[in-house]
Amino acid sequence: MKDFSIVLLSTTAAESKEAQAVVNSNISVINYLRNSGVADDELHPDAFASYCVDYYFNTVKEEGLASFIHKTQWDEDIVAIVQAGLLAMEATEHLDYFEKQMRRMKLFSKIKLNKFLQVPFGQDKAIAQLISDDTFGTIQEDLVAINAKWLMQHPDVQIVTVEEMQTIISEFIAEE
Repeated sequence: MKDFSIVLLSTTAAESKEAQAVVNSNISVINYLRNSGVADDELHPDAFASYCVDYYFNTVKEEGLASFIHKTQWDEDIVAIVQAGLLAMEATEHLDYFEKQMRRMKLFSKIKLNKFLQVPFGQDKAIAQLISDDTFGTIQEDLVAINAKWLMQHPDVQIVTVEEMQTIISEFIAEE
């Protein structure tokens, strides 16, 4: 097993004034690698953490905390990766919120949680209501900007053209 040891970003994204372009560039690389059969534990851990943090952020922002918990089945690995990513990015408000949710979920009855996770999302509104926490909307930090800055300043970052990116990824996949 060989690890993809770089955080790969396109020059187009890096030169963009949009933080989301940088995050999306990383997401595209991670998605391509995963779709090509590269296992999550073979990905650069910080690039994958950025990917998971973005998934967490967008799911909670668009659909709510209960949806994120349901979609991820509150998987310990995903929870740990999101927590580590927020910590590494120094996204303190988001980290405080997320750790608060971790503490809440530890106190939540395993029976109730399992019941919630087993039924299609939206069918158990009572438990979803118990899980919900609207304080996410009060967070002032721009997590997309924090995530992009972290990726751009990462010691393992390589910023290359899309063509170079394709070559790097193709060569890595061929070595697998």
